[in-house]
Amino acid sequence: MTVSANPHLAIAPVITGTVLEESRMVGVLAHGRDQDEQLMLDVVERLDLPDVGYVLPVAAGNAWYPGRHFDPVSANEPHISWALEALEAALGVALGAGVPEERIVLAGFSQGACLTAELIARRPRPLGGVGVLTGCLFGPLGDQVTPVRVDGLAVFMQSSRVDEWIELEYVEAAARAFEAAGARITLETNQDPVHHVSDDAVAGLRRLLSDH
Repeated sequence: MTVSANPHLAIAPVITGTVLEESRMVGVLAHGRDQDEQLMLDVVERLDLPDVGYVLPVAAGNAWYPGRHFDPVSANEPHISWALEALEAALGVALGAGVPEERIVLAGFSQGACLTAELIARRPRPLGGVGVLTGCLFGPLGDQVTPVRVDGLAVFMQSSRVDEWIELEYVEAAARAFEAAGARITLETNQDPVHHVSDDAVAGLRRLLSDH
């Protein structure tokens, strides 16, 4: 038996909300750096959608990767690959409960948002929606992955114009890349100086989980 080197796979995702098999929609929500499932448990409470189930992947050591989003991808490997595998595994929990992809929304905040964007860019699927809450694609500007076609996919992006961790130019570059790949992009920005899941972000995520 082969033991995976991926530390994130040693931690089972947290399942909350409505029983997955009975859920109208399922949200797979990934937290950011120096956080754990509690961040997304708080988001679930704020969403207040009683007919939605949730799968919350958890990062080993409270971080998905050690560097910054603008570092060359190779500088954050194998951590990015491990983290993407963990997101795939969380999606697999929902799929394993019989939930079709069209009823799953994948979303994340900060590191989790960058991973969400990267996973959809590399391995698209017909999800019910994607939420990139203060996030972007990995790598320096001009040296990022070109998203595979995602025709018609609803992608909600929200960020502050003054966020200290994810610069707006990177968010806007990701929005343009996904739009060029066929996504239906909604990009909202505000002037919030705090790096957190804002009320605007929660409202946009609620729309993704409600528009079905």
